[in-house]
Amino acid sequence: MFEPFFIVGFQRSGTTLLRLMLYNHPEVAIPLDPVGLWSRYAARLSEYGGLGTRTDQLALIRDLLDEERIRLWGTPARIEEVEAELSGDGFAPVIAAFYQSYTAARGKRYWGDKDPGNMTKIDTLNAWFPGCRIVHIIRDGRDACLSQLGQDFGFDELYPCAEAWCEEVGWVRQIGSILGSARYHELRYEDLIEAPERKLRLLCDFLELEFDPAMLAYYENVDQSIPGSKRHIWPMIDRPPVPDNVYRWKREFGRGLRTGFEKRAGSVLAELGYETDPGAASGADLQELLYFARRAGRTVSRRLRDRFSRPG
Repeated sequence: MFEPFFIVGFQRSGTTLLRLMLYNHPEVAIPLDPVGLWSRYAARLSEYGGLGTRTDQLALIRDLLDEERIRLWGTPARIEEVEAELSGDGFAPVIAAFYQSYTAARGKRYWGDKDPGNMTKIDTLNAWFPGCRIVHIIRDGRDACLSQLGQDFGFDELYPCAEAWCEEVGWVRQIGSILGSARYHELRYEDLIEAPERKLRLLCDFLELEFDPAMLAYYENVDQSIPGSKRHIWPMIDRPPVPDNVYRWKREFGRGLRTGFEKRAGSVLAELGYETDPGAASGADLQELLYFARRAGRTVSRRLRDRFSRPG
């Protein structure tokens, strides 16, 4: 039995690139990110009678079909298509039915999921799908955070991003050590860019799939898996892997930014084999001092707003 798999990774770490490569496999379907949709509805199951009956499950399916993230999948479009794949009681079978109907509509056999938000929800995924596999793609945190700056999502400050990257990547790796090699697979973004076929063959072995060369031509079918309204988020996804995206931080970080980042995330960077500066563990420079000044200024402004907005 093929168990579903979940691609996880810190934001801007290559999760979408990996999704498209796997989506181009003739037997695999992975829809657009649900962006926390399942967790949001998991917190609302009491509104659906705890899913104690088939009627409750169908009511939930009907509401999910109205969600924008599901509509962006293109299919399924009708409740009958999801119900046809529904097998079992509770919430997990509802989730599976959506993926299975999406997969069947594309003439494929196996489904996966990609949602960077799942970095902190692997325990939940394991509870829903006890045999599921986790694919963790890791990018040098300095590049992952640099790529988020200026986006309309994620972090707009480098140092909080460094702290989050260190915590989340370290956390998932610890879970991976518990799950073991049969259920957890880790790969580096940089290695995928440098040697995509070799890394994809290893990933297919993990997923018990035959490697297919079509996976390397993912950029020819982007329109099938990313709606036009979302293409601006990944402007270079319709071309082969771009080596210039690797280690951008070496060109764009000054000494101060590197020091500030590695003070917060250097331990995990080093564990993963990324280049680090042994002298970055202490000291501060102007960039870091400016960051603390901005943070202090925001704190003072917030306290003043709270104080003077109180009635009386």
